[in-house]
Amino acid sequence: HELRTPLNAIIGFSDMLLHREISGDLAPKQAEQVGLIRDAGNHLLSVVNAILDVSKIESGSYLITVEPFDLKPAVELCCAMLEPQAAERGVTLTARLPHGLGQVLGDRRAVQQILINLLSNAVKFTPEGGHVTVNAASRDGTVRIFVNDTGIGIGNDDLAKLGRPFMQVQNDYTRQFQGTGLGLSLVKGLVKLHGGSMSIESAPGLGTTVTVGLPAATPAECGVERDTAGETAGGETGERHGIALRKIA
Repeated sequence: HELRTPLNAIIGFSDMLLHREISGDLAPKQAEQVGLIRDAGNHLLSVVNAILDVSKIESGSYLITVEPFDLKPAVELCCAMLEPQAAERGVTLTARLPHGLGQVLGDRRAVQQILINLLSNAVKFTPEGGHVTVNAASRDGTVRIFVNDTGIGIGNDDLAKLGRPFMQVQNDYTRQFQGTGLGLSLVKGLVKLHGGSMSIESAPGLGTTVTVGLPAATPAECGVERDTAGETAGGETGERHGIALRKIA
């Protein structure tokens, strides 16, 4: 709260100024400067949130609420949120999910956080005219989500570094962008909380595909109202019908 509260105040007052709720109309230059303050505040708040989330995951205090949910609406929502960023960069963002995919057994908010981080990275490191595609498949009790881009790609030496907190691949292209390297670290932690898997395939100049595997909900689970008071440690699945909260130690 000591970090978030003042940042939320800065963002809130900036919005009020931009929407003329405090001091009336702003001159164009003033509006531009206030907009920069708001954008910087939002960026810093996202960094603070990521640091706190990664810290909670590493300390074992991050809890997820596990329930069956449809993946397609979650993917469509995340794509809609990232579409303005993609359009600004001249990147095409497409979701191609098959019918009859089935439901994921997981925390909807956490899965959306996984998707937003992966899509944001893909768009960020894909040059103008490139493509970012999301698709999925269900097999053997696992729903696999594929985020593919036609971006700059990553060499084998750098692939091993990805997912470490504050670690970002450095090359002539990535140096154009500011970043903390927390996004993939957070994704890895959230995937682990679900008992899932993540892999990255990439080659310089050919793009990157990130594959996330999450538990698929069984037909029985899709019809069962879940207990929201259960908890388990260590990322273990436990009794599938009795666990609603999952914690990693």
